[in-house]
Amino acid sequence: MESGSIDGSLVGWEDVADTAEWEGLLLGNGLSVNVWPNFVYDSLFDHAQDGGGLTVEDRALFQDTPNFERVLADLNVAIRTCDVVGIDTSRLYARYRSIQLALGHAIREVHLQRSQVPDATLETIRDVLEKFEWVFSTSYDLLVYWAMSYRGHFKPFVDCFWGKRCEFDPNRADVLVGQVPVYFLHGALHLVVGGSGITWKLRNTQIRTLLDQFGQPIEGDPQARALLVTEGSSQDKLRAIEGNDYLAHALDRLRECELPMVVFGSSLSEQDRHLADALNEHPERPIAVSMRPGPKRDLAIRQADIYGRLATESLIFFDATTQPLGQSRIAARCD
Repeated sequence: MESGSIDGSLVGWEDVADTAEWEGLLLGNGLSVNVWPNFVYDSLFDHAQDGGGLTVEDRALFQDTPNFERVLADLNVAIRTCDVVGIDTSRLYARYRSIQLALGHAIREVHLQRSQVPDATLETIRDVLEKFEWVFSTSYDLLVYWAMSYRGHFKPFVDCFWGKRCEFDPNRADVLVGQVPVYFLHGALHLVVGGSGITWKLRNTQIRTLLDQFGQPIEGDPQARALLVTEGSSQDKLRAIEGNDYLAHALDRLRECELPMVVFGSSLSEQDRHLADALNEHPERPIAVSMRPGPKRDLAIRQADIYGRLATESLIFFDATTQPLGQSRIAARCD
């Protein structure tokens, strides 16, 4: 298969679907935006700073990064160190809680409620996911997770969180034949990392939804925090990923996956260079990248940029609106 054109033209998904055994799927924020336009936010940090609760003292900790995960992780290390040497940690805990609550507020402000997502939308997303053998997502909203459990069960999907507490254990992360693993490469709203470093997932309770629980203190684990790799450079993201067992495992699976890969809703920009590097581990396999229609000159520039980042011998650009995940009919209700 020859590489696709980088002249700004796009082919329809129907012309791509049968050109390879597309068994890998990498999802970006484009899927989320197609369902809920409010997911187009430049920066969670800016949102939290402009009215989401970040104090002057909080903002001082973001001097060289807008990445919440990095700041919270650094505070966590400081708290543990001070505890060991007997230094009072009350002020550090105050900043930790304040930043955590500000992040929760910012996320809940831009996220939609489950009741706003039509069942047909989740069914469409689930049907698409089931067609692949491996699924990776960089979005940390709840759309993919809701779609995975849409029919009241997860089968055939697995997320590698097991046991009563739904914890991730790298020694119990094997995927069986017939299962479709879904990896959240940058964390997600339903994932939490405890003070011990163990990652687990939240579940709906009779009283609180996943959105209700997000960003709230975890009983019995005051250092627990949401596992989100938020805005920042690719280097910052990679640092956060390598510091967490689950995220490191997920990125390793992307590096190891040599199947033909569909990239939907991701521009593979400089901020996500670590993803392009992972895809480049297997340059012999074809990659199909979705793009929304636009002026051919603009598309050609973006195509050339992506072409320069990917080492694949076969690269195809297809019209996102011709794939079920990109169609307008899956948009959520705005009421």
